[in-house]
Amino acid sequence: MTLSHTASLLPSSHFRRWILVAILATVTAIGGALLWFSLSSFEKQIPVIRKLNQEAAPVLSTLEPPSGAITLSRDSWNGAGITIQPVTIGTFSQNLQLTGKIALNEDHVAHIFPLVEGRVDEVRIHFGDRVKKGDLLVVVQSKEVGQAKLDFFQNRLRQQLAVTRADWTSEIATNARALMASLREGDSLDAIDEKFKDLPLGDFREQLLSAYIALYRSTKDLERLKPLSLDGIVPSKQIMIAESENRADLATLQSSLEQIEQQTRQSLLLSRQSVQEAETRVAVDATNLKILGFDDDEINNIDPTTQGSAISHYPVASPFDGTIISKDVVLLERVGPEKQILSIADLSTVWVTADIFEQHLPLLENLSGSLLSVRSAAWPQRTFEARIFYTGDIVDESSRTIAMRAVANNAEGFLKPGMFVTVDLPGIQQTGVIQVPADALFEHEGKPFVFVYEGEERFQRRDVEIGQRSPSSVQIIRGIAVGESIVASGGFSLKSRMLASLLEGE
Repeated sequence: MTLSHTASLLPSSHFRRWILVAILATVTAIGGALLWFSLSSFEKQIPVIRKLNQEAAPVLSTLEPPSGAITLSRDSWNGAGITIQPVTIGTFSQNLQLTGKIALNEDHVAHIFPLVEGRVDEVRIHFGDRVKKGDLLVVVQSKEVGQAKLDFFQNRLRQQLAVTRADWTSEIATNARALMASLREGDSLDAIDEKFKDLPLGDFREQLLSAYIALYRSTKDLERLKPLSLDGIVPSKQIMIAESENRADLATLQSSLEQIEQQTRQSLLLSRQSVQEAETRVAVDATNLKILGFDDDEINNIDPTTQGSAISHYPVASPFDGTIISKDVVLLERVGPEKQILSIADLSTVWVTADIFEQHLPLLENLSGSLLSVRSAAWPQRTFEARIFYTGDIVDESSRTIAMRAVANNAEGFLKPGMFVTVDLPGIQQTGVIQVPADALFEHEGKPFVFVYEGEERFQRRDVEIGQRSPSSVQIIRGIAVGESIVASGGFSLKSRMLASLLEGE
């Protein structure tokens, strides 16, 4: 047999690997079977072991501390850092730190809409410009404004004319009444002429004086004829005619006096009404212009003869000092009351907003009007102050938080709307609160507890219900009493022993 033939009879390397895998699988199966057998035997012995432990418990209870109690020799206290202190009642101080955001002061933001339709004739500002109250921002050419100004101008002229007529009517009425008084007194024609020759009387002069002269003439004729009738020179019939004419002239004069008295009253009333109507029209026109934003000086100076086409200009002015934070207007653009063209914000003050979770709501009861501290990563060396003015009334359904608002002075402009900041609420104090150091509180399976010192080297776990927390203290609602001694620090070694004891018990 040759060497090459002998080599061909040996197993290949691939075959050898399969043999090794089979051997390992066999060993693993045998080991698993032995382990299962051992565990089954141990499980059968567990009830027996538990029974022995229960039977031995009465004897051990006289040697070990009660359930939940932990012993630790005093020699180990220093190494574990254990300190003991009594539970106290006093003032509980809590500081709360929140993430806040800088926002615009909504009381100092103006979204500007032109009150009239028209075409933009001038744009005098740019985005980001700082403006003063009353600065002219945009000029809109509006037919509505032009017509309103022209109506005002025309009605103002009518008012002036009505006032002039009323003054003239009043003067004539006054003079006519004075003339009628003189006529009733029976003043002479010469005296009447001298008194009223330069006073305006209108048509009343002729009407009254004609009647008065006729009465005067008939009276004189009657006085002349009466003596002659006594001597028989003038027949009685002529006397009767003269008396009739005199009575007729007297009646005519009295009628004229009554008629003119009524006419003067009526003319005065009508003239006053005309003035009131004219003044009302002017007042309505002026009010419409004031609604559009024109002041008294601008209204009083309306004059189409000097202003020309500029009379239709509608100026858009800044309502207060601020910054242009949005601009949506260009030259020759059509605008109207439904289109916002500018937004202005006074950034000298800003709002600080923060969301408060429900568990912190009791802290907000007395915070309104208090000062809080604001810090920004952009200005690490500076601390800003803000005064709380709103502590929220509605819980947001999605975040389960309440919005708190404070206003901060921002004269230097360091706080930018949209910036995130850290908000430190002022120290909140509650009196008569049982409290323990924060290091004294532990938690196991979701239950908070402390270690109560029972004397000598014995400690007992005591579950407690906690309230508010601060960085250094925790409010205790129930579970321990004032005067009891607790582990203030170093309790981790006791907790380790407690957990080890629980594991051994399992």
